Amino acid sequence: MLQQCVSQDSSVNNHSLEKRDYVIKELVETEKNYVDVLATVQRSFMRPLSSFIREEDMKAIFSGMKVCCVALQELSEIHSGFHSHLRKAVAPNSSTRLSDVFINWREKFLIYGEYCAHLTSAQELIQDLCSRNEVVNQQVIKCQEEANGGKFKLRDILSVPMQRILKYHLLLDKLIQETQPNHEDYRGLERAKEAMVDVAQYINEVKRDTDTLAIMSSIQDSISELDMPENTELKDYGRLLKDGELKIKAHDDQKIKTRYIFVFDQVIIMCKSLRGETYSFRESLRLQEYKIEDVHTRRTLRSDARWSYQFYLVRKSERTAYTLYARTEDNKRKWMKAIHDAMDNLEPSVCRNTTHTFKMNTFEQATTCHHCSKFLKGIILQGYLCGECSIAVHKQCIEFSGRCHRSGAPPEPPPRPPRLDPPPNLWPDPSLKDHLWFVGEMGRDRASALLERHMDGTYLLRVRPQGATHPNETIYALSLNKDFVYVSLCLEVTPFTPEYHNAQNIAEFFNDTIKDWGISKSQIHSVVGTDDRVKHMKVYERTMEGVPHYYLSESRFFRSITDLIGCYEHSSLGENFVGLDVTLKWPFRRIIAIAEFDFNPSESNQLPLRKGCQVIVLSKEGDYKGWWKGKAQDRVSPVYPLGHLAPNISINLE
Repeated sequence: MLQQCVSQDSSVNNHSLEKRDYVIKELVETEKNYVDVLATVQRSFMRPLSSFIREEDMKAIFSGMKVCCVALQELSEIHSGFHSHLRKAVAPNSSTRLSDVFINWREKFLIYGEYCAHLTSAQELIQDLCSRNEVVNQQVIKCQEEANGGKFKLRDILSVPMQRILKYHLLLDKLIQETQPNHEDYRGLERAKEAMVDVAQYINEVKRDTDTLAIMSSIQDSISELDMPENTELKDYGRLLKDGELKIKAHDDQKIKTRYIFVFDQVIIMCKSLRGETYSFRESLRLQEYKIEDVHTRRTLRSDARWSYQFYLVRKSERTAYTLYARTEDNKRKWMKAIHDAMDNLEPSVCRNTTHTFKMNTFEQATTCHHCSKFLKGIILQGYLCGECSIAVHKQCIEFSGRCHRSGAPPEPPPRPPRLDPPPNLWPDPSLKDHLWFVGEMGRDRASALLERHMDGTYLLRVRPQGATHPNETIYALSLNKDFVYVSLCLEVTPFTPEYHNAQNIAEFFNDTIKDWGISKSQIHSVVGTDDRVKHMKVYERTMEGVPHYYLSESRFFRSITDLIGCYEHSSLGENFVGLDVTLKWPFRRIIAIAEFDFNPSESNQLPLRKGCQVIVLSKEGDYKGWWKGKAQDRVSPVYPLGHLAPNISINLE
């Protein structure tokens, strides 16, 4: 069972399945196998061994922790529910998307952080118990024989959960490769994959921080006479960034001393080295009170030229300063970088561009970033918390956090007189405002005037001022700049012949076609469009099995307007409007960004960047991946690295 990846069912004709079906089948069936493995661990190991191993050791082995917060029993319950939802999502005519299952369960998977962090210690514990107690050893061997014929040892079985949770993003990536870009769940699967990558990174950071905490605890134990505030431990000062030996001179002492230095996110600890990697505490410097200054090749220790590479730590109040001496220029640069990084972690330079009051913070519960919606990772000082509005962000997301909506902000203006509001479902979807193609409320004439001056394929989604006027209409319309003539019928029509290339002849063709087919005008889905440049298409809505779906015509339905537009960025609108054989190419709103660094691409679908060049951002759909679609020097690249671009101004092409 443990080595089975996909159960073989002779009753299923595998040759009839498409590649995508194979991947989905593998995903669901391997999940079922994993649920069975978890049940086997409980039945064949946890219950029998509980009579031979102490309770605290059982918790450490099967919980992955020293306290029973995350047990294999809980993992079993989670994955039984997850597997059930997967089966529902892949059932015929299901209203649940496969991608939604992963996104909805991602937070429950975070319990793997603690499990994986303590996996090695759990494996070492079972090995130690077996080597010290022959009764326990024989009972473990017996359990292994009954569970799987002795093929797998208990320590190996304990690693199966870690292997499974870190495989989800790979399975989703495989599924995406076998899914067409115009599939209704394509973008959803991309988001699900990113969510599982985010979970995997969260788990890795929890493990890394757990190891870091163990190291910091060891360091704290090795320092005698350590002077810290009451109820404070070294871990409260953040991660260890660098440690090693330096020579130090306090400017009020002038005596040069050799000290062992620990640089943490918030503090520098100075110690005197003793025997056997033990230290005696001498002094601590709160980095928030200091600044760092370089000294260029000024050698003052002529008796020992190796220690002539120096820099200053100066108290901001100018009352105290220290000269620090390193062995080499390279060693000096590494020390300066570590201290500078610590200072920037305390007071990020990008905070100057926002009105928030961000401070490093340790979040006790799993928290997502206000900007990118990804988890703040690790277990110590995972991110930044605004002291005013309480939003949490990653350091790299601070510059995108916008203005602070302080709790003490001026009160809202008095309410306007009551008005007749449309039903709630007729309000614009607030999530649309983040897309470059959404312009809010705009009339047909205004949209035409703005679009007709620009290149073919420029498009926008607008809110119609008059609102919905007929059943199934939404308040939205899609406007596209394209020089064409189209007819859309509820039936397929043949392309226009040359004699029908003006409005009057089109009408004649239209009437002749109706007459030839024997249909009435009431059967026509939409009328002839004769506008030369800009085409306006209403977006319709229909509830199917209790779920709203959006469409331009009945040829295809979508779960959201974003999915609708995403589809027609790749697929021709011709399936809705005969003759409209175009895609949505250029969003109306664009951002001009400046390249901050050179970029030499490694993929064929990427274009190079040079520092200082302008890039017109055409789409931010890949923002969660770290890529934007953009145009530079009249060439379009599907991907530009977000970290190389500095957003400058937003333009509306008016």
